[in-house]
Amino acid sequence: MLGLGYLIRFRGRVELIAGYDEKRVRDPEGLARFVGTNLLLLGAGAFAVLALEFLIPGYAVLFFVIYALVAVPLVSFITVRGSSRYEKRDS
Repeated sequence: MLGLGYLIRFRGRVELIAGYDEKRVRDPEGLARFVGTNLLLLGAGAFAVLALEFLIPGYAVLFFVIYALVAVPLVSFITVRGSSRYEKRDS
């Protein structure tokens, strides 16, 4: 996620975004910033969970479950909903 987030956010590789269609997007740079940043957040969260699992091994499953069942769906939902502001409007 960190690698994809970097490529999309800082290198503008919007073609790496699933379902990307240049005909439907009015602001590819904005979309790249938004989606790339969210991927970087998910990657940083995964890294934080890994660190917490090493520091507090008794709660490893809890940390993973919270990340997998709360953080990932929440950020994914925000990304999908927020991406619509970069789509072309029908006139």
